[in-house]
Amino acid sequence: MTTWTPFTVDVVKNALPSDMGQLYANWITAHPEKTNRLAEIVDETRRTFRDAVSTNPRNIIDTETDTVPTVGFRHALNVLFFNLGMEMGATMGSDAHSQYLRADLWLRMVQTGGIPFMPVDADVRGGTPSFSGPAGRGLRREQALL
Repeated sequence: MTTWTPFTVDVVKNALPSDMGQLYANWITAHPEKTNRLAEIVDETRRTFRDAVSTNPRNIIDTETDTVPTVGFRHALNVLFFNLGMEMGATMGSDAHSQYLRADLWLRMVQTGGIPFMPVDADVRGGTPSFSGPAGRGLRREQALL
């Protein structure tokens, strides 16, 4: 079963890279009407990640609504950092774009069921990964030597 991690404004503020934290403080000072914008972006990001997990009916969603899956926490932060940076007009480097794209890809894989969060019954999947192919499909020794 997946563990869940709080994803709140306070958690995000503590996780902000120092340069982005300073940029955010300056942005809020220059635009006091944006004071609640970080909370809105946190809510939107958290909802997006929770909704992605809930698309697979076999996944169990944490009842605490202010959490994201622990395995997706870093991806959620990267999505939030990217969106906040873009909104503040920050110049985003190629690393930021790459991290955002990786997070978006991870999120899409969760939505399509490529990354399940609930343990699958071993009887359904056949237990641990197996490298054997279906019966009758293996190479005979003579073919392998050709």
